[in-house]
Amino acid sequence: MPLIPAWLALDGETRAALPALWEGLVDEPSVMASVTEDLTLPAGSRILSFAVAMSVGNALVDELQLDAAPQPQVVRRVYRALLDGRHTPMTEREIGLASANADLRLLGMHFDMVSHDFSERLAQSLVVMGAESFRIGLSGYNLRAFYFENSQANEVWTLTTGFRQRPHASPAPQTASPGDRLSYFRVTREEAVVNVPGSSIGHIFDHHPPLFRLSSSQRRLLWLSLFDDNDDALEERLGVSMHGLKKLWRGIYERVQDQQPDFFGDAADDDDGKRGREKRRQVLAYVRQRPEELRPWVAVAGR
Repeated sequence: MPLIPAWLALDGETRAALPALWEGLVDEPSVMASVTEDLTLPAGSRILSFAVAMSVGNALVDELQLDAAPQPQVVRRVYRALLDGRHTPMTEREIGLASANADLRLLGMHFDMVSHDFSERLAQSLVVMGAESFRIGLSGYNLRAFYFENSQANEVWTLTTGFRQRPHASPAPQTASPGDRLSYFRVTREEAVVNVPGSSIGHIFDHHPPLFRLSSSQRRLLWLSLFDDNDDALEERLGVSMHGLKKLWRGIYERVQDQQPDFFGDAADDDDGKRGREKRRQVLAYVRQRPEELRPWVAVAGR
């Protein structure tokens, strides 16, 4: 909670409701959240940065006027709509359809760190890790646009990331601190791939259609495996037995071989032994480079 930026200007009721809301959203495919932790610190003080982004459907984009000039305090209104039940997060199928139609939009909700003193190593490291988390967490979607509202105090690094500043529909309300006044940013696919190639924002707009078209449970297994969870942890997170976990891996290998018969080379005939472990390594190495395989995709005609 200390990493909720002051510029969100949340009222007390909304702020108090956020932990329960996040708990309900944590496994929603439309919500992408990340934390940076220092596990050497005491429990309760380990989280050093916190970021939240969310896919947004056309109806919410139109309501908030995100493709034009929105009213200030976009994120506060989104949180209120989620809490009031006026907005329902996009389903995995809706995200997959939007991606296949090159029409998916993401809203950066907020990001904050425990230190903003860039003369200190901690703040420098957190910015680097934040950029890496941004790329890992948001790459692989077929995006049409990315929206982000942020404090004017963060304009320089937001623009450096590749965002384009846009006007609000009306001036942001005056606050006690000039650093809490708001700026609005938007970048489209055309702008990102042509004007800011190689930037953090340009990176997440780089997209290729997925080759393997894996199931939801297979994609989730691969995503968790990227972070080196052992089999016991994977079984618990996925709610499957060891037999069920092996079955998921076999299904992935079979799907990969169906699409690319020579993908595994000499390891092609063994799923559970030494060559099975080599297959896992090869698949994980591939999806680290091709994150679209980890994202929802509902094929449409011609795509």
